[in-house]
Amino acid sequence: MQAPVAVRIARPPGGAALDLDALRVLLTPAFEVSAGRQSVVRRTVLDTFDRRLARAGQRLVLVAGAGDERLELTRNGRTVAQALDGTALRVPAMAGALPDGTLKDRVAPRAGIRALLAVGEHRRRTCRVELRHANGETVVRLDVDEPAEDGAAPPPTVAVWPVPGHRREADHAWRLVTTMLEPVPCEPAAPPAARVRPIDPGVPAQTLLAAELTRFLGQLRDNLPGAVADIDTEFLHHVRVAVRRTRSSLKLGRPALPPHVRDVWEPQFKWLGDRTTPVRDLDVYQLGLPEMAGWLDAAAAADLEPFRVHLAHRRAAERRALVGALRGARLRQLLDDWPGALAELADSAHGPDGAAWSAGALARANLARAHRRVVRDGTAISDASPPEDLHDLRKRCKELRYALDMFAPVLGDAAVRTAIKDLKKLQNVLGRFQDSEVQITTLRGFAHEMVAGRAPADTLLAMGELTGRLHAEQQRARAEFAGAFAAYVRPAGRRRMARLLADLPAVC
Repeated sequence: MQAPVAVRIARPPGGAALDLDALRVLLTPAFEVSAGRQSVVRRTVLDTFDRRLARAGQRLVLVAGAGDERLELTRNGRTVAQALDGTALRVPAMAGALPDGTLKDRVAPRAGIRALLAVGEHRRRTCRVELRHANGETVVRLDVDEPAEDGAAPPPTVAVWPVPGHRREADHAWRLVTTMLEPVPCEPAAPPAARVRPIDPGVPAQTLLAAELTRFLGQLRDNLPGAVADIDTEFLHHVRVAVRRTRSSLKLGRPALPPHVRDVWEPQFKWLGDRTTPVRDLDVYQLGLPEMAGWLDAAAAADLEPFRVHLAHRRAAERRALVGALRGARLRQLLDDWPGALAELADSAHGPDGAAWSAGALARANLARAHRRVVRDGTAISDASPPEDLHDLRKRCKELRYALDMFAPVLGDAAVRTAIKDLKKLQNVLGRFQDSEVQITTLRGFAHEMVAGRAPADTLLAMGELTGRLHAEQQRARAEFAGAFAAYVRPAGRRRMARLLADLPAVC
């Protein structure tokens, strides 16, 4: 492991080629210049599918050449860590497979539960140049890096590495290099967040629906290969998000959609959502098991090992069925036919039937109804209300949240963020309440399955302790409900919702 080094990088201006002879002439009056042999290396950029490292200003590269491999991590254009042995890493790989040390400590928290993938690869011609004093002591090192082949490879660069104790010489070399080359600007800490493109409330509702549904289809297609290959659990999660948003958009758009769109496609996407549920539910348990093990007081974390094995066996069986569905004829047909249906929907928006509902009118109808139901159902809940009433209210809140997300292009980004902020605390409380109940029921089901398989008594007792912890969490969420709902229906929040609706055209 090598300590972080302040490395500065420069490149020819305007995408020009690098003139090594001119660079040597520039440096020779100040240093003895000794260039090593050129070698060809392969640089593979690693990141998660959703580019978590890039969004944090990090760049992880696996450098392979001449039988050696190393990992380099840069942040904002500067090398911050290296792992000199990257030979054990074969991607896709979780960050836990990285060599122990500073590089892993920096990358793993960013990557989280997402696998590292090869997101770019180029062959490069490299050369180490040493700048020396007259006595032969090396005081600065330059790494010259150029494309080894034609194509869309990154431009050539020169990296200036200071030798410990010779920072002054490195600064001098940098000043000379940047008279000929331009510094590589620091990468932004994160790319700007994607902004919602506004849509005139008067456009046909089918135009908005077709655009949103097309976007969700793209997300579904992007994540399906990773879900089939089981690269990481988030691919399946994002498949489900795309399906859920598609289903909610079809439901919200019912008044403006032709009957055949509702009749044909709502059942298709319900089938896909139902098919992905078992594996995702098991993923949530497996991901949460380390945290749940930390809840134990009377039992030991090791007592849950048979439970972990049981979950793994259940997931393997459910995944076989899921992969069969994701590779099957029904999904292929859905993906073949759905784009044509969306194109037809977009075209029909300009006809007399498509113009019957404007995007603004559909937004107003859905938001007013969803908000009214949340207020009505929440007001009716008392301390004596059964759990089912809180579950139903959670569904009403999700309907309102989906409507806010879907109609954000009509409502405006700022207005939607404020409305979601008002709703989020109430959703969190209701989510904790329902998730705890679902987990309690599911844990009991797992326990019955494991009793039949002669699970150790210590494991069953540990699972019982987890059930008790979940019950206590459910009770805490129940006690917080009244305060969370009162905060949501406070006068300021109601006025904001009224203003949001007032800016929309009247319902047809």
